[in-house]
Amino acid sequence: MTAFSDWPLLAKTAAAAVPVLMIVVAILMMAVRKSSSARRAAEAETKDAKEAAARKFRRLETDLNFLVEFFRVFARLLAEMHAERQVRMIPKALLKAIVEIYRPEVAAVLVRRGTPGGKPDEVRLSVAALHGTGGSLSEGTEFRFGEGQAGIVAERQQVLTRKDFEDDQIFSYERSRVSSEPSYDIIAPMVAGDTTLGVLAIARPDRHHDSERDVLEMIARIGALTWKNVQAYREKEVEAEIDKLTRIFNKGALLRRLGLALHQARETGGKAAIFMFDLDNFKIYNDTNGHLAGDRLLTQLAQLVKETVRSDDVFGRFGGEEFLLVMPNRTGAQAMTAAGTIRKRIAEHPFEGGATQPLGIVSISGGVAGYPHDAPGQVELMQAADNALYRAKMGGRNNVARADEAGLNPVDTH
Repeated sequence: MTAFSDWPLLAKTAAAAVPVLMIVVAILMMAVRKSSSARRAAEAETKDAKEAAARKFRRLETDLNFLVEFFRVFARLLAEMHAERQVRMIPKALLKAIVEIYRPEVAAVLVRRGTPGGKPDEVRLSVAALHGTGGSLSEGTEFRFGEGQAGIVAERQQVLTRKDFEDDQIFSYERSRVSSEPSYDIIAPMVAGDTTLGVLAIARPDRHHDSERDVLEMIARIGALTWKNVQAYREKEVEAEIDKLTRIFNKGALLRRLGLALHQARETGGKAAIFMFDLDNFKIYNDTNGHLAGDRLLTQLAQLVKETVRSDDVFGRFGGEEFLLVMPNRTGAQAMTAAGTIRKRIAEHPFEGGATQPLGIVSISGGVAGYPHDAPGQVELMQAADNALYRAKMGGRNNVARADEAGLNPVDTH
C-alpha cells in the first residue's frame, strides 16, 4: 500500500505523464485520421480505377462494334460494287454503307457533273444521294469545285475533317459561302487517276473510331474504282452496239431494243412501230461517185436522221445502205407521219453527188409497220415493214408505204 508520504511523488509523475499522454493521443488520432484518409483514398482510387476500366471497356466495345459493322458492310459493299453495271446505282450503295457504319445525322454522296477536261466553272458537284435533313441541302443541289466544304475537298483531293476546317481560316471562309451545306465531320474525295469523280460526306456520326477517317477514305476509293470500271465497261458495251462507220446503232442493238419495245407494249397494252428504209439507187451512187463518197453519204444521212427523230426513238444501220427506226409508244399512223418527215428532209438535203442520181436527188424508200395492228410479233413486224419497203420501191422510189394485210396499195407521202 502506497504511503501517504509518496503521493506528492505520484502526483508529480502523473502531472509529467499527462503531456506525454496527450501527445500519444494526438499521434494516435493523427494516425487514425491518416488511416481513414488512406482508406478513403484507396477506396477512391479503386472506384476511379473501376470507372477507368469501365470507360476503357466501353471504348473497346464501341471500337469493336464499329470494326465489326465496318467489316460486315464493307464485305457486302465490295460484292455489290463488283456486280454493279450501272453508274447511277453507285451513289445509293455508297450512302447505304456509310450510314450503316457511322450512323450519322446527315450523309451525302456528291458526284461530278461536267465533261472531263472541261472549264473549271463548268465542273460541278451534284448531290446524288442524301440521308437525313441537311438544312436546305437536297438531292440535285449543286456546288462548284472549290465552293463549300465538299467543293474544297473535291478540288484539293484530300480527306478533311471538321477540325481541319476550323483550324484553317481559308477553309472556314469558303465553307461560309455555302449556306445550304451542313457542317460536316469528315469528307473524303472519290479520286480516279487525276480526276475527282465525287465526294462522300458525313455530319454528326453516332459511331466513332480512331480510324474513322481512314475508313471513309477507303470507301471513297472503292467507290471511285467501281465508278471508273463501270464507265469503262459501259463504254465498251456501247461501242459494241455502235456501227463503226455511221456511229449509230448496229443491227444487233436494233433487234435487242425492238424486242424490248415490243415486250413493253405487250405488258402495258401499248403500241410500237418501225420504219425500215434504204437509199434509192445506192449502187449507182457508188459507181458514179466512188465508195469513199458513198461512205460519207451514209454517215451524213445517219446524222441527219438522228437529228430528226424523237429522243425515245432507236435509230440504226440495219446493213449496207438499209436503216431501221424503232418507235416505241407510236401507232402506225404516227409512224407514217414521222417516216414522211424523214423522207422529205433527206430528199431536200443537198448531199454531195445528189444531182448524178436517177431522180436528181439522194432519196430513200421505206416501209412502216405497227404492233399489234400489222403484226403480232417481232419477226412478223420486220417482214411486214420489208414487204412495204418493196412496194415503195415498186411505186417509183422516194416513197414510204404502210404495211397492208393484202400487200397492196402502198401509201404515197410525197
